[in-house]
Amino acid sequence: MCSAHSQNNWTAAWVGSNEVTLWTMSAREVVQRHSTLRSQSDAQQDLLTALQQAEVSTRDPILACGLSQAAAVEVPAKPAELAPVQLDIAPWHLLALSGLRQKTPLALMQGNTAQVGGFLALNPKWDGVICLPGAVTHWVQVSAVEVVSFQSTLSSGLQAALAQQLSIDDDWSESALKDAVAETMSRPERLAARLAELHANHQLQAAQNPEISGRLWGYLLGAELSAARPYWLGQNLALIGSDHMAAPYLAALSAQGLPVTQADPTRMALEGLIAAWRRLNDKTDAEPPAS
Repeated sequence: MCSAHSQNNWTAAWVGSNEVTLWTMSAREVVQRHSTLRSQSDAQQDLLTALQQAEVSTRDPILACGLSQAAAVEVPAKPAELAPVQLDIAPWHLLALSGLRQKTPLALMQGNTAQVGGFLALNPKWDGVICLPGAVTHWVQVSAVEVVSFQSTLSSGLQAALAQQLSIDDDWSESALKDAVAETMSRPERLAARLAELHANHQLQAAQNPEISGRLWGYLLGAELSAARPYWLGQNLALIGSDHMAAPYLAALSAQGLPVTQADPTRMALEGLIAAWRRLNDKTDAEPPAS
């Protein structure tokens, strides 16, 4: 391995759905943090832009998560044992954490690998299901610090697209959301018809925006919870998401009487990258010198 891997100074990089976050590190301590909004075009290019804007030293190695160039590993897999992949992105020394993939049902998870790894590093004896809401939401089954399986949905992405079409904002009614969750879970085949009713409500101005927004979230999350029932029923639940993204999920899950542990997504990403960096250096230090 490159000798730069054993340096104390390095950069942790997380390419999330909406922004790139960089931490200038000294061993496990954060020296500086820098965030850049994503262009949504290309994860690697967004990372390079962030590195340039933050003036990250080319002498220090970078450990990143969220790049598609790092081949995904088939589950079951332990995030703690995923080996970083070296990428040729001059002039920086870049290592990327692998994502996770699954054959049945077909699924791919890339930017959340560090978050799952960070949560498990902080909670090594925790078994259950981790929900990671985002443009693509993942329900991740964990047992003995291993990702056993996961299921993905596009509910949040659909909500954002439909909310834009209906010209509604982020202010949603919790009671409307919970009612809509119950309706869809009891009659999931009515989802498309319920969404059409929302469209008519908007056109006829028959309901206020918070009511429409709450029902939109509720209809979509009701269908998602129905599909993901094997993942949350009778399981320990953790939700890694920002308050804005987590709130609709917390409301929908609380309507089912489910207690949920919420974790900060940025902190989990950093903890996962720190844990991966420590493992990488422990392995490097254990290797005998080349003869």
